[in-house]
Amino acid sequence: MKNLSLLLFAISFGLSGQETSPTFEINKNTQVKGDEKHLYEVTLNKGELLQLHLIQKNVDIQIVAFSATHDTIKLFDSPNGKNGLEIVELPIEKSGKHTFEVSPLIPKRYKDSILQDFIKNIDGSYLVSKFKVLSPKEHKELLDLKEAQKDSVISWIKDQSILLKNVKAETGLTDLSYLKPILKNKRVVGLGETSHGTKEVFQMKHRMLEFLVKEMGFRIFAIEASHVGCKPINDYVLHGKGTSREALTAQGFWIWNTDEVLAMIEWMRNYNQSIPEHEKVKFIGIDTQMVALELAYDRVNNFVKKTKNDGLLKVKVDSLFHKLKNKPDRNDMSLQRQKLYTVLSYLIVNEIKLIHQTSKKEYQHIIADLIKIIQGVEVADRDYKNTFDFNVRDEYMAQTVLEVLQNEKPGTKMVLWAHNTHISKNTKTIVNGKVRPLGSILKEYIAEKYYAIGFATNQGSFRAMNYNVNEKRYDKNAVFTLPPAKEESLDWYFAQANKDIFFIDFVKSSPKKTITAFLNQERKAYSGGASWSLDYGILPAFDISPGKNFDGMIFIKETSHSILTPAGEKEIEKRVKNNAH
Repeated sequence: MKNLSLLLFAISFGLSGQETSPTFEINKNTQVKGDEKHLYEVTLNKGELLQLHLIQKNVDIQIVAFSATHDTIKLFDSPNGKNGLEIVELPIEKSGKHTFEVSPLIPKRYKDSILQDFIKNIDGSYLVSKFKVLSPKEHKELLDLKEAQKDSVISWIKDQSILLKNVKAETGLTDLSYLKPILKNKRVVGLGETSHGTKEVFQMKHRMLEFLVKEMGFRIFAIEASHVGCKPINDYVLHGKGTSREALTAQGFWIWNTDEVLAMIEWMRNYNQSIPEHEKVKFIGIDTQMVALELAYDRVNNFVKKTKNDGLLKVKVDSLFHKLKNKPDRNDMSLQRQKLYTVLSYLIVNEIKLIHQTSKKEYQHIIADLIKIIQGVEVADRDYKNTFDFNVRDEYMAQTVLEVLQNEKPGTKMVLWAHNTHISKNTKTIVNGKVRPLGSILKEYIAEKYYAIGFATNQGSFRAMNYNVNEKRYDKNAVFTLPPAKEESLDWYFAQANKDIFFIDFVKSSPKKTITAFLNQERKAYSGGASWSLDYGILPAFDISPGKNFDGMIFIKETSHSILTPAGEKEIEKRVKNNAH
């Protein structure tokens, strides 16, 4: 083992003329505060391989490797936030003393006071859990082993993946018949997505919906969109009320206001017109953000106005809702939450009286509306969310899914459309900085009756709101390009199957250790949300453990960006004006 020496500098960094400190000890914590940089020097020979593992604790670090001539060799940074493992594997091309700089990752988009506050709050540590230098012979043996394992995994993907003919609905379902025994006893099938703006993924999910409805009796379509705001869409697909475009716009999310989703809604309406009432497919939103809550505000407000409260309700509901509609400060919404709970308490305590004045059905609808308003505010309230170590939004989305199923007849089955991170069954999957996604909660409640299908792509483009780093605002809706996936990423492995579109099941995977290790190991995969930035200079790729996150996956080799409807374009204009994504 080579000597590993540590140089600590809190203010400036130089690669020469520095005194080395005693050799760094394995398993010893090293504190990181502010923007200080730590330097390690290792003498390495050509052909060797450096293996270094650092465990982050409350600080997101990066490692930069420099050659003996002080040239930058490579930067290492896993997208795992402030906690987790940073892995460095560096093949040595030229002998000499190499330097490794360990420093906190400071986003380039931060400027001025925001930058200073960010640096001031950096206070964590890291631990070296592995430091090993393989000889040239050991390095070659490792490379040969990895190559054999790589070939084994690629062969398994080729053998186990089922070729799908295309992504378009209403083109026949024969190629999907393979899924029938896999999904036979499932109550909820989650369909993920690589981004909120990918055309072919949206189309494939439409095709999966057609298959699950026609061939497997699924009757609920649920989507990561406003529960309240999607009611007009449900009215349209069930009863033909209004128009599809008006209903789609009412749900409030630009990401779904696309030609692809509109086509699916039209298909649902046409299908429902051809079948008996009890077989019709419902369209349900399961998200609980402060988006498209106007219907709920109006219904609750009107209910309070038309019923006599005899002074028992001290909250001015119309004034409260007016403030919620007009961009309240989301850093602390405790006062609004308190007032909402006061209204809920009044409604519950006076249930008999209020039902007598209206009806039980109307009363129950008002309670449900108010609960969704409360959930939306709690999801928006930053101070409130920060008191939990799990994702409040996903908790409420899971409750909505279970509530919908509970209100249907026994055995009703649901197709669930959401992002890959939300439908993940892995409790450790991070969504918006917190663990415990929607899919993992469903797995707790309905166990094997939940089946999560993730999506992956090798290259193409996607649509998202662009965050302008210099102006510190969302300035437009942009198309982001994804080049062919990097070697050994999850997307790259799938691309080696040489199939344009395929499905692969992980539940009945090979017992071989190599395959099990592949499915359980984290690998980078393309993953974008509703926003990204042309200024970031990096691709939206995050770590995914395919077997831990999903029960199966659909791979689409090449994808393109979704197509906005005219109403979607108008929604973008409003978002840009309000600096929202």
